[in-house]
Amino acid sequence: MSLVIEEINRSKKVIQRFKFDERQEIRIGRALDNDVILNEPHVSPHHLILRQTDAGTWVAEDLNSVNGIRNSKRKLIPSGCEVKSGDTLLLGRSYLTIYDEQHPVEEAWSLHSIEDVFHYLSHPLVVFGLLVTFIFLEWQLTQAQEYRELSPSRLMNQLMYQLVVIFGWSSLWSLNGRILRHDSRFLSHLAVSLVAAMAYQWLPWLLRLLTYNWQLGLWYIEIGYFINGIIFSSMLWCNFYLALPQRPLSRILWVNGLTWSLVMIYLLPPMFDDQGFRSYPRYDSSLLPYSVQFVDSKSTNDFVKDTEVLFKRPKEQQNKQ
Repeated sequence: MSLVIEEINRSKKVIQRFKFDERQEIRIGRALDNDVILNEPHVSPHHLILRQTDAGTWVAEDLNSVNGIRNSKRKLIPSGCEVKSGDTLLLGRSYLTIYDEQHPVEEAWSLHSIEDVFHYLSHPLVVFGLLVTFIFLEWQLTQAQEYRELSPSRLMNQLMYQLVVIFGWSSLWSLNGRILRHDSRFLSHLAVSLVAAMAYQWLPWLLRLLTYNWQLGLWYIEIGYFINGIIFSSMLWCNFYLALPQRPLSRILWVNGLTWSLVMIYLLPPMFDDQGFRSYPRYDSSLLPYSVQFVDSKSTNDFVKDTEVLFKRPKEQQNKQ
């Protein structure tokens, strides 16, 4: 019977894998004449032997090692103990999982449809186009917000700061992917970060447009945090998908848990703000030109009629009394 031995880390990620066909015994240790050679200094040169019995089972025999053999619960096990398929042995600080060739494996994960999108975004020309678009939109946005002549040095300072954040965020997730999935996918992370940055660029303008047309000025902060949460959770989901080997449900729970926890931390103080007496009236300052209004508004005559009806009701109730 073939035997597979996996060396794993504490997070149960496979470091290396060995397969032995039709072997009656397998020697494990730090010495170079072993079948499985471990580099961990707490492992003895000749630590143990996995021996197959006449019944076809495997037993672990300790070769007078310094630290002995422990199970997955870190408890010492006696020499000659039977090892079943799927058992994990701890030698020093090295974890070894033993499998026979008939051991069932996990079903394949379905490939997400967004994988093709990431493959397209990872093309250097697409990333370069997104970078140029981001710089152009930042220039246009800064110029629209300035009432004076735009200073090139000020624009360059803003761009440099934002690009450092974008490239730093992408590099961090790329490094995580390189460590955990052996695939950095830096260009995909950079493309996702650029798209999210462009969404954050024009978010204030979008909010002003929404609050102006639907009279939502008093909810400006809450709406802003909600849209920020959607953008950040979408970007974080892409980063998790590209860098971390997670199940879909686990990824969704982690992303939304982190995102909306941060949103609530920033949103709770405004929600519990003092709503008592104010020395100044609350008003909506998100005023825009009439050309951007796409929702039908009330005419002056309709507003006057509604006002007359509003004041007429108290008078009628007073007359009844």
